[in-house]
Amino acid sequence: MKTFKASAPGKIIIAGEFAVLAEAPAISMAINKRAIASITEHGQKRHILKTMGFKDRELSFIVNDKGKIEWLDAELDDNSIRLFFGCFWRQINIVPTAFYQFVLDTSGFYDEITGLKYGIGSSAALTVSMASVFIDTFKLSIGVKELALKTHQEFQDANGSGVDIATSIEGGIIKYFRSKDKVTTSLNFPDNLKFKIFWSGIPVSTPRQLSKITTFSKQSFSNLNKKALQFASIWERGTSKLFLSCLDEYTNALMEFSIEYDLNIFGNKHNMLLDLAKKNSDLVYKPCGAGGDIGICISSSDKLLNEFKELAKQKGFVPLCLGLDKVGFNREV
Repeated sequence: MKTFKASAPGKIIIAGEFAVLAEAPAISMAINKRAIASITEHGQKRHILKTMGFKDRELSFIVNDKGKIEWLDAELDDNSIRLFFGCFWRQINIVPTAFYQFVLDTSGFYDEITGLKYGIGSSAALTVSMASVFIDTFKLSIGVKELALKTHQEFQDANGSGVDIATSIEGGIIKYFRSKDKVTTSLNFPDNLKFKIFWSGIPVSTPRQLSKITTFSKQSFSNLNKKALQFASIWERGTSKLFLSCLDEYTNALMEFSIEYDLNIFGNKHNMLLDLAKKNSDLVYKPCGAGGDIGICISSSDKLLNEFKELAKQKGFVPLCLGLDKVGFNREV
């Protein structure tokens, strides 16, 4: 029987986290960890949902004549998988004429030793992959972006900017504005710069972080917005020295914002790596995204990056073998 399959990359935010909720752009990079979704028709008289990653589960359900899911499993100790899948199903609201196996795989987004999740956009990547295979399987007229955004916004209570969905769809590096009036553009990483990505080992909830922000009126947010706009404006246009200098200024503004809004973005020892990087003007380190469990170090020197990596490991950070993924969501045969 035919299988529809798709994958989409995760992401890290290089700059513009939080500021993208207002008028500034986010600079977001797709990374080479991909969520995979597939749908296969089968002969059983029930639907099967198989998950790998967050929870390795196999759940059963049927769909009633009103298009609502009815779970058949007695075990209800963890509803998060059902809630996520239910958000998706409510958007399509169909009554299938056949029975299917749905496989959702985010195993690449979890640490093999601890089982903890990396904060690199797994839910958005999975949502985009699912949107693709649902559209192909059930011949839906809605687009991948629209379906993915609606589902992800419902799952996160509409708190996000949409940059993670956009990055998973587009791939590569993008300059993303939340406003629909402004166009998302593709960027190239500067040829003379390199990066390494680090994990603190302590997962953080992005929705919980976003819930702490109830107003944009504080001075630190205004300054963060200004520095995000400034950094985005010099991307690919300036020297490596100017690039690093502007990113360092943005990072300082992010720290002030974190303190004023009590977000602790530089906790989990990120402040230690920040101090290490500030000892050399050819190194910039910053936490990435709203959560703060992932960080990136950028430099023009491989030697400095490798020395920084060893120091970061001594502080308890895990260097992740992550690189740029130039391909967005991909339908696989």
